[in-house]
Amino acid sequence: MTIQINSCLLKVIGVFSFDTRKDYKRFINAGFDTMRVVDLPTGYSDKSRSIEETKKFYKDTYYSEFRELMFTSNQKSDREGLQQKSIIKLFRYKTLNSKFITKKFDEQSKNLLEFHLPYEINTQELFLFPDGVGIFSISFNLKDQDLEYASDLINQARSFYSKIETNSNFNISFHQWISEEILCGIELVGENLKVDEYSGSKFKIYSVFDLPNLKDSYNRDHLLYEIGTSSPIGTVSNNSRLKPTKEYFDELMKNKLGVFENYEGLALLDSFTVIGYENYAGLDNSKYGHIPHHQWNRAYFSIYIFNLYVRYNLFKFNAEFLSNPVKYRSKFQMFLNHYNFTHISFNFLPNIIFKKMREAMGIEFEIEKFEKRLVNLASSIQENQEKRQAFLLTLISVLSGWEASSHLLDQANSIKTWLGWTNFTFYFALFLLIASLAVILMEYLFPIHAQKFRKKTLRLWKKLLKK
Repeated sequence: MTIQINSCLLKVIGVFSFDTRKDYKRFINAGFDTMRVVDLPTGYSDKSRSIEETKKFYKDTYYSEFRELMFTSNQKSDREGLQQKSIIKLFRYKTLNSKFITKKFDEQSKNLLEFHLPYEINTQELFLFPDGVGIFSISFNLKDQDLEYASDLINQARSFYSKIETNSNFNISFHQWISEEILCGIELVGENLKVDEYSGSKFKIYSVFDLPNLKDSYNRDHLLYEIGTSSPIGTVSNNSRLKPTKEYFDELMKNKLGVFENYEGLALLDSFTVIGYENYAGLDNSKYGHIPHHQWNRAYFSIYIFNLYVRYNLFKFNAEFLSNPVKYRSKFQMFLNHYNFTHISFNFLPNIIFKKMREAMGIEFEIEKFEKRLVNLASSIQENQEKRQAFLLTLISVLSGWEASSHLLDQANSIKTWLGWTNFTFYFALFLLIASLAVILMEYLFPIHAQKFRKKTLRLWKKLLKK
């Protein structure tokens, strides 16, 4: 059966690293501007009233910490981006057209045939966090209102390495196209790119579908699975090799969002999908107005961006922890103080959506995993410190058993006479010996601090050499 789409919000999301000092200017020069408080239809007459109502809605709905972080605080005073302390949110309306080059099984010839899948992107968004982590999103304007076309588009758009055709290039990867057309040349994939180590090979998909109310014609849960996992339409009901087992299907459906009769959602690790009827409309659709559009396109989408940012950082903390445990312990605790919310709203629905996304991304698991590592680290540090202190006490006991310092000087003079060295040569060598022993002792007693001191000294030495 062919399912026609009434309206659709389809976003592809990815993580990138940016330079606050350099890249912010490049984004502005490329046409990005401060994100508006609310999206309004073309020609909307009372924009100022809608903006004030939206601000009041945020105030009445979301807790102040989350509201100020994701909705109402945008860095406007520093147009150079040099003193970034909050999240900078930028957007751009620019139409970009291209085609995915892919292969599809042809029933008549029984062969894989190459075909081109056209797409159009009309809106680009950038969320620039203070630590140099950025999240981009691009919104697709469907060229075909058939659900199977949207499914094929998602399947191609979620992969870094999907091939596309442009007017100037006939075979580049999707991630390269995004770097060039959206991110002003910032790379998403590369051997020496840290962000590539924690982002996998797939973009995230955020989609909201408004479909006809045909309860007897299709199973909404089946569509949630198929869109959410980027499986072909009909996968759950047919007997193909991609059909999920009941156990796997039921496991994924544990993260289902089911609140109202007219729509349901599904939060997964790499996607968030909503399917229903009369749940979403375009800005210019007078039947529903701009409020449902704003909720899914801005408010709930911001919740997704926030959770994605938290998950990315938690994964990075766990991956880099062993390189400097003490440093990352401090950074982790500071990060949790700023971003580890359990509730974000006075209302039930935003909290449910927030919780479902959080569970799907495994945020609680990553936090618990890191906290266990911190407990083990504290025990290990304490145990090693006690061993070193015991060694130091033993060393002091041995030294205290020696005779008075005058006897030590006599012994030193005897050694100097035996060697036949001058006073300067002997005592300079003695100083170097004592200093070396002190360094070795400090390395043993305080290895982490010694490692940090070595790194700082090395950086200072490199700077002096450059001068």
